[in-house]
Amino acid sequence: MPEQTNDDRAADPRLWGGLGVGFLAFAAYAFCATPTAYPLDSAELATAAFGLGVAHPPGEETTLLLAKLCTLLPLGSIAFKVALSQAAAGALAAVLVYLLVLAAAEKVALVRETTGPATRVLIAAAAALAFAYAPGVVIVSNRAEVYATQTALSLGALWLALRAHGEKDPRLACLAAMLVGFGVGNHSLIAGLVGLGAVAAALPMLVHSQARVRFVAWALAAFAAGLLVHAYIPLRTSALFAAADRGIDNVLWGDGRGPSGLWWVVSARTFTEKTGIVHDNASPADLPFLPLEELTLAFALIAPAGAYFLLRRSPSRVAGLALLLGALGSLIAALVGGLDPGNPDIRGYLGPAFALIAVCSGIAIAVGTALFRLRPLRLILAVVFLLGALTRFPSPARYPGLRGAQAADAEARALLADVPARGALFTQHFETGFLVGHQRFVEGARPDVLWAHLPFAPNPAYAERARAARPELAPVIDAYRARRGLDRAWAVLDRTHPVRIEPDPVTPPEVRSALAPAGRLWAPAGGTATRIWPPLSPAALAEATQDRQVRGYLAWRHYIDATWSCELGFRARARERFAALAKLVPGDVRFAELRKRCE
Repeated sequence: MPEQTNDDRAADPRLWGGLGVGFLAFAAYAFCATPTAYPLDSAELATAAFGLGVAHPPGEETTLLLAKLCTLLPLGSIAFKVALSQAAAGALAAVLVYLLVLAAAEKVALVRETTGPATRVLIAAAAALAFAYAPGVVIVSNRAEVYATQTALSLGALWLALRAHGEKDPRLACLAAMLVGFGVGNHSLIAGLVGLGAVAAALPMLVHSQARVRFVAWALAAFAAGLLVHAYIPLRTSALFAAADRGIDNVLWGDGRGPSGLWWVVSARTFTEKTGIVHDNASPADLPFLPLEELTLAFALIAPAGAYFLLRRSPSRVAGLALLLGALGSLIAALVGGLDPGNPDIRGYLGPAFALIAVCSGIAIAVGTALFRLRPLRLILAVVFLLGALTRFPSPARYPGLRGAQAADAEARALLADVPARGALFTQHFETGFLVGHQRFVEGARPDVLWAHLPFAPNPAYAERARAARPELAPVIDAYRARRGLDRAWAVLDRTHPVRIEPDPVTPPEVRSALAPAGRLWAPAGGTATRIWPPLSPAALAEATQDRQVRGYLAWRHYIDATWSCELGFRARARERFAALAKLVPGDVRFAELRKRCE
């Protein structure tokens, strides 16, 4: 077969189809990208990318380095630019779905012999955009996160491994191994389990290769080269500890300077210790329904037929097995992570599964259209499927679109504004800590305020850096770690730095009893706190109404404050919080029980 010239490549519909899919996916994510810091882990990851910190275990180094490049772009806020890094990764994942459909379809004789290139391109584009516009895919591609990057890495490894199998090229298999290594440096659980599909695609090469030992050695070396991204953790940890008096608000989990500390980060031990709590809120029985919800009923239900067509003939069997193993790995990762259908992070765990289900759906559509004898009818059906996928283009102003996401960031700014000049702020809810850290480190807000996130205090690395950078906070951090004397430490510090505290459900009752309300926060009793907590703004309420994550964050803060107010006898403040909760979560059972107990 003659080699393609540059003009031939430029006229190839496959090239234009891939470019179109990438553009349409990226445009959707960019239009929907959050302009400010967002709840969950997004504010933390944006801060870590901006300051080259060490994000929460397992570290997410690959995503942070990609996001750091995007922070250098001359447009928008840091949160928006980090969201663009995920938009680019999500668009790449959509292109890889497109390429996987084309590659798998060409292995099915019926499709290859009866369907023209233009029809196959349209079908592959429809499957790719059905995946790209799935709500769970959008929400991890339009904010600071790690899952779009991981999906792209996993799909890239699978595509390269399948090409290596088809072309008998061990170099492509080694590139696939390197991508799996990069993925382990990003999210080890997803990368490892989904990577089984790439391994399955490359394994047959061992049977036919005359240099098996050399092939395995090169593949392992490539995988190890990808794993070198883990070197980021000890290098950055050492640099941040060396400058403990500067950048204390930057993100640094654990002490990765030694082997045990590095293992603590990359093994995600801090989260494995909480698996019992996570799985108590999980709903594994909902797993079969999530692809239906994400990809629509039609696309999801025809996927098994596509898998069957791949598995029934030997030329396409390896591709079918690799796709199924990759999807199964993603599903298992979601179950291990604690499958909560309302948690967008779990949709991120399932990103590779949604992608590979879409690939199988594309194969089913390709086979189905190939059964029609009239070629124009095949083309018309392919166009209909593509138009159907395009109708799901997300709305920037409606969740999962985050163009109007402002409420959580505004709450963090208002919370900081409630702290008196040269005061000391102690946050206790993880989302508040991430948002305040973003405000201070990225936006430069309130440098006069001493700040510590108390749940980080048991981490020796955090305590060491905080003591070096903020000696005034050392007695409070030590008291929190020892679980005694916290009220006295706050009272002493309050004499020189007015103390403000975010309420928390685990603060001991004897410590709470020494505090009083102070605006959005609390302060040692007997102080000069006179500010009140203003009611929710219409804009914040409107955003919370359609965005579960924002609603959950605002409702949690009001709920915990109402709990303290009831217990300590501040009935008027409790009624104010109840009024806000009635607007945020009117049907919530815990809220109703709390109001009943308080009244």
